[in-house]
Amino acid sequence: MKFKVRIPQINNKIYLLVFGLVLAVAAFIRFWAAPISSGVDIPQFWAFAKVFQAYGIDFYRYADATLDIFPVKGWGFVYPPIWLLILRLALIAAPVGLATETMVASSWRLAMKTPIITADLAIGCLLYWAIPGPKWRKLLFASLWLLHPTAWYQSAVFGQFDAIAAVFLLASVILLEKGKDGLAFLLAGLAVMTKQHTFIPVAMMLAISARNKNWRRLISNGAILAGVGIILSIPFLLTGNFISYARSVFIPIQAPGYQDPLMYAFNGFSALLTFLHNTFGWQTSSYINYMTPLMILVVIAVAILCYKSRITPAQGALAGFLVFMSFTYRVNYQYLVVYIPLALLVASRTQYRSERIMAIVAAMLPAAWLWLNDVSFWFRYISPINSSADQIFERLGLTHLGLPDYAFVSLAGALTCLFLAYVVCTFTRWRKPHNSKYPV
Repeated sequence: MKFKVRIPQINNKIYLLVFGLVLAVAAFIRFWAAPISSGVDIPQFWAFAKVFQAYGIDFYRYADATLDIFPVKGWGFVYPPIWLLILRLALIAAPVGLATETMVASSWRLAMKTPIITADLAIGCLLYWAIPGPKWRKLLFASLWLLHPTAWYQSAVFGQFDAIAAVFLLASVILLEKGKDGLAFLLAGLAVMTKQHTFIPVAMMLAISARNKNWRRLISNGAILAGVGIILSIPFLLTGNFISYARSVFIPIQAPGYQDPLMYAFNGFSALLTFLHNTFGWQTSSYINYMTPLMILVVIAVAILCYKSRITPAQGALAGFLVFMSFTYRVNYQYLVVYIPLALLVASRTQYRSERIMAIVAAMLPAAWLWLNDVSFWFRYISPINSSADQIFERLGLTHLGLPDYAFVSLAGALTCLFLAYVVCTFTRWRKPHNSKYPV
């Protein structure tokens, strides 16, 4: 069923002006929050940057965070090199400063978050450029991202860098759908070398690109993807720290177990199993151990379906990441940032009303979590603090504290059910090419 909306004709320059205003507002609220808030990772990221400054390409030998400089001992760097390189640039921009468990210099907060915010805003621009159809459609979906509370929180407040991986992945999908394979998989490689779990949607893109049976093209795309990883890895391997690098980049996952605290657990299965254990004393940890092999099997099955089904790279990438979110036992809030732009892109193109509604709900639902806890906490958790922000967040209803675990488990369960329903429908109901009226 086609979704038709009658919109009065407005000069295209007006839409562009409104988009500029939305972009300016999005930038303002992010750069306002960046220097006056801090999450628990921000002082640790400062220490990583300082260790990289001191030890250079031998950094991964010390990535386990056991040196005295680290505010949190044992909280290691478990990421590929791109974020490390960005941290080093941020340290150049903010050379004077100190970070501990109780204090983070405002200059470091701003310098470290600026690349994330830049990527965050770039996602909005990409959506405006790539979404087909009339300008109102572009403005609507780009605004849903730029004004998304989750995007604001992760980039400007908590300081997690998933938006950088997300902008690389989104650009890769858009370019692949435009037939620019080489550049698409170059950017896909950068996404994977920013956050490892983006490899799953990239694998779906490879499977879809293989449908035309052009093996030379497939091998070329795979070589570009692998080449990015190799080129970025070689400098850090020249000192011989192969095991340390592999431990941080390829096997960073913690052992499966109960999720604590539940307010930060966003996989419905593991959150529910943990809740049952905490509430009734049931020993459910063995079931969590099965989630990783189950995820591998489901990811393989989805990759095969991507190869055989008539779906777009955007749909395939979204389905792949939602499968990862549904079956990996540990899902942090920042992981949600990666799929939201993909969901908005798919929603803007589909000819199916049910797919549009489901994709938009999946994209917007994570914002509900901010109204289940106290966002203002991160503005007064680490000095220097900004208690004046409390009044703003209290008026917005963002100062809830002490909600029971079942509220967070319910949200995680709703997200996981929605993810699985979307994946199933992708391969059973929405397999026809998207509406030719708005070509890719």
